[in-house]
Amino acid sequence: MGYPWQRPKQDDLGKILLIYPITGMDVFGINVGLPLSCLYLGTVLTRIGYRVEILDERISHAFEQDVAASIAREKPLFVGISSMTGIQIKGGLKAARAVRNSDPTLPIVWGGVHPTLCPDSTLKDSLCDIVVLGEGEITAIELADCLQEGGDLNAVQGIGFKQEGRLVFTEKRPMIEDLDVIPRPDYELIQMERYFTRAPSTDEAQLQVVTSRGCPFDCEFCYNLKFNERRFRYHSAERTVSDILYLQERFGVNAIFIEDDYFFGNPSRVTKICDLLIEKGSKLLIQVPCRIDYLYRQNDEMLAKLYRAGFKELWIGVESGSESRLKEIMKRMTLKQVLEVNEMLARSDVYVKYGFMAGFPKEERQETLETVDFMFQLLSSNPHAGVAPVAVYTPYPGTTLYDKTRLMHGVQFPETLEGWSHFHFGENNNPFLSPRQKKFISKINVMSRFFERRAFERFCDNRFKPLLMFVYSVYYRYLRLRLRWRFFEFMPEIPLIRLMERQYVKA
Repeated sequence: MGYPWQRPKQDDLGKILLIYPITGMDVFGINVGLPLSCLYLGTVLTRIGYRVEILDERISHAFEQDVAASIAREKPLFVGISSMTGIQIKGGLKAARAVRNSDPTLPIVWGGVHPTLCPDSTLKDSLCDIVVLGEGEITAIELADCLQEGGDLNAVQGIGFKQEGRLVFTEKRPMIEDLDVIPRPDYELIQMERYFTRAPSTDEAQLQVVTSRGCPFDCEFCYNLKFNERRFRYHSAERTVSDILYLQERFGVNAIFIEDDYFFGNPSRVTKICDLLIEKGSKLLIQVPCRIDYLYRQNDEMLAKLYRAGFKELWIGVESGSESRLKEIMKRMTLKQVLEVNEMLARSDVYVKYGFMAGFPKEERQETLETVDFMFQLLSSNPHAGVAPVAVYTPYPGTTLYDKTRLMHGVQFPETLEGWSHFHFGENNNPFLSPRQKKFISKINVMSRFFERRAFERFCDNRFKPLLMFVYSVYYRYLRLRLRWRFFEFMPEIPLIRLMERQYVKA
């Protein structure tokens, strides 16, 4: 079949404004990466003649004024807002208010993970006129065509809208099976120099790329269960390597972060990607998320091939240091496997970053401390290992664990778009935790930011670095003593650290 972005380009099509809101942990030059969701939509729309403007709140110093100015320059057919659950909704609502104030007649379209998982509550909000469900490339074009021509929204698959006071949802849109048909993002739509981040181990300038969508696993906390329906689709090895090398050749970066949920899902594809990168003499540093079960099936020889191909940094979600918790959330791996993989990685030069969570339903303090102890066990047995700060479990709608918590434990979750804006992986507002549990997990979240020296060092690259690293060394010893003695009372530095962090993120 032909795809709508493959049709001839027209010269008389309208403008579309796409907005990427803040995420809540946006540090310029560190983790403000490409607004890929907007880029993919903008690319297919511009290919057929629509004029697309992308506004990114993360790099804007006067976001609401920028929104108003864009609308004043030329009225768009619609304003699209991309959003995940949590703080990004706050930025989206701020943008939507600016749109309403500028022109109340403009259609406001919400898309992305949260509107797909919570279409009803999103669409009920007065600052939302249309929701796009699931993948948006084809839907965005059909919606733009419909609004351009004054057509019937009922004919557009994969959307919801309001009609005479009712919520109307159209027929579900099938997923795109062959990802290679989707064009490479048009990077000319944004100021690329604003999106260079830094590789943790080498400080190299890096950009992001997506090579697959979805994951077949059934981890109970993951949005993929509903959003991608446990389906794994991927670009060919040739397209993947082409996209990666294009970023290096076009923008001069020496590091790439692959933003896939399940990059290693097809081992033969991974091997071919490695062979192609080695054949082309690539010297890139590539970071990529990985599951323990893939590495557990590999040997030192395959690990060496990954390293030669540039896959020198792996990000692995372990989630918990409790064996029973891993079984409960259907992680489908064991702590023994994690330790064996960590030992194998210690024999290599591959840097690995482990991720953990705390605050699951019915999680006891001892279970959280088991997670902390396991983090230090990994660090002590592998000089190339690092750990991310312990994330606070967030019950994202559409996940199995969310449904269990809501139905089995009688927990009430937000019923409005505004309400969901307060749920975020860095904040602890889970209704099923007691105030004492919340306070304890919040302390663990802050303390874990200091578990890895290398990570802290990245944020101290200035003239005060020697002093800051000295302070870090003293504070690290202080934290280890607290953890050893299990003493978490009277920690006046926690609010101060959070305040400094918020100021740093704002700056």
